[in-house]
Amino acid sequence: MSNISASKHKRRLMPKGTIWILLLFSTIALCIALIGISWRAADLVRDDLQVEIQQKAEIQAKALAEKVEHALELGIPLDRIVGFEDVVVQLQEGDPDLQFAAILNGTEPVHTGGMAPSTIKQALLEENGPKTPSTIITRIELKSVADPDPKQSDFAIVIGHDRAALMRPVTDNLFDIAIIFIITLALSFELVLFVLTVNVALPVRVARRVLTNVQQHKFTILHGQSTRDEIGSFMEHINSVISKTAAKVGIQPQKEREVKLIGVRLLAFMFVLAEELARPIMPSFFGQIAASSIDGQLGAGIVMAVHLLMVAIAMPLCSLFQERIGSLRMYLIGAFLATIGLCGTAFAMGLADLILWRALSGMGYAITFVACQSYVLDATNDGNRTQGTAMMVSGIMLADICGPAIGGIFASHFGEAVTFIAGGVVACVAVALAFFLMDNMVRGKTPPPVPTKHALKAMLSNRRLQVLILFAAVPAKLILSGFLFYLTPLILLQSGATTAETGRVIMLYGLVALLTGWGIARWTDSKQNEIRAVGIGGALTAIGLLFAGFMPQYANFAVAVALLGLAQATSIPAQVSASLKIAADFTEEHGTGPVLAVLRLAERLGGALGPLLAASLTLSLGMEQAVLVFGAIAAVCVICFELLIGHVPTDHKPQTSKSEDGQ
Repeated sequence: MSNISASKHKRRLMPKGTIWILLLFSTIALCIALIGISWRAADLVRDDLQVEIQQKAEIQAKALAEKVEHALELGIPLDRIVGFEDVVVQLQEGDPDLQFAAILNGTEPVHTGGMAPSTIKQALLEENGPKTPSTIITRIELKSVADPDPKQSDFAIVIGHDRAALMRPVTDNLFDIAIIFIITLALSFELVLFVLTVNVALPVRVARRVLTNVQQHKFTILHGQSTRDEIGSFMEHINSVISKTAAKVGIQPQKEREVKLIGVRLLAFMFVLAEELARPIMPSFFGQIAASSIDGQLGAGIVMAVHLLMVAIAMPLCSLFQERIGSLRMYLIGAFLATIGLCGTAFAMGLADLILWRALSGMGYAITFVACQSYVLDATNDGNRTQGTAMMVSGIMLADICGPAIGGIFASHFGEAVTFIAGGVVACVAVALAFFLMDNMVRGKTPPPVPTKHALKAMLSNRRLQVLILFAAVPAKLILSGFLFYLTPLILLQSGATTAETGRVIMLYGLVALLTGWGIARWTDSKQNEIRAVGIGGALTAIGLLFAGFMPQYANFAVAVALLGLAQATSIPAQVSASLKIAADFTEEHGTGPVLAVLRLAERLGGALGPLLAASLTLSLGMEQAVLVFGAIAAVCVICFELLIGHVPTDHKPQTSKSEDGQ
């Protein structure tokens, strides 16, 4: 009977109790109330917006009427007027909701623009139909048209606007609210995860280790995970008992504590968020500043390339000195430089100083990234390194979600320069948080010996490492910077999307990566097959880019960006673990720094090449064709990777464990 009741309890969908019924009822009632309020608010907004659209249409119709009347005054017959359709196209560029404009003689179109004459006639018939028309029609009479038989002529200009425009501002606001809700939920989850890990999970883990040690009558370790709660008070009492017992038997116990690896997740989030806030506006903002010197698109590509080039140069150099400087000190330096660079970018006046500030910001980004990743590598081992890296990458991906979305909304309300200043403030806050979140005990070992030329040559001649770098690491960053950071904002903005809508699409990259990264990392660690994960990531990237290149619509770009997020979550953490395994003979003697320096240098050079390649392809082929070229590059690289990576076997001996898991 007990087994039957236990199985029933496991199968129960909701926990038993009145509180859950009340919670469910309250949630349903709240949703119904919100839907009703939103529906009524939408009705009120539609009435106001229809008046505004009609006023705008009257202005446009009057402008067209003035041009027609001016042509008639010059003696040009109405049916001989040319260029009407071109004028309508110009109006549509400034008003995407404008569907058509036409000059009517009674009900027959004389000149049309935006739609075919038959479609316009159908829209005019729907205006007087029983159903609500899909077009808002505005009519202006032409009084100065001379006609020999005025009874047979009724000339007018009609303007048609899409009725869906009435709901677009409401929909945009709802999307913004939904995004803010998602971001708030994600940030709340991160804070709760951090608080529970630091105050509950880590102290309990150390307490279990201490109590197990006492059970075995060893009395060699004390609880060193400081907490000011019930767990801390209990373990202080246990520590005093252990100390007294150890003193009687002549043992000197040592304090034991766990590394706060979860803190690096939040620090990684902070330094990437500072950069990602301005991501949706970077190409256009840089292009406006550079336009006084060179072509705007090329100037934006140069600025972004210089930033990534500085990241490429600084990362390997920092990797070589990190074990001597320490992760905490290095993070503080990087966050401080990023603060200065972002604030300086906001006040840049020309191309030269813009390049200078972005280079300084890139240096800060590189230093903080190396500090966080080296911290993770020092606190993990082969059995959990991919999960530890994924934890840091999850913080980065969360910033990729929050940054573009918040930045797009922020820029549309406060301006582009203020968005960069906001990023500088976030980087400044990261400086203060680093003192509390980065444990200085994780400083690695004594610095390993400097590798000899023979050792470096042997590492660089490793065929599998070469294939991993050339056909996986470099293309991943090249596509990320060229497609996601450069082409996607430009294409979406030029297709009529707002800054906020562009931010939402870019946000999908981080959202998908965040939701899938941890599960994929656990799968990769369980299978111990990082090479397969890298190949899968490359294939997903190629599929997404080719899809967006062949069908460059807004929704398709969203799908491509989501696939890119899934691909990077699969590939990036696995690349770090795979490179260290492939070069295991070198790392055992000389540490991980030189291997990671080579990996970072190569991938960041690819990242620096991305915007330049995207800008060049845009100027020569066009934006959509540039996306296709990037898709072809991804496809060729993943095919070469799969064909070449298995040609040389690897013999790797697992390292001894350093910690229990990635947390």
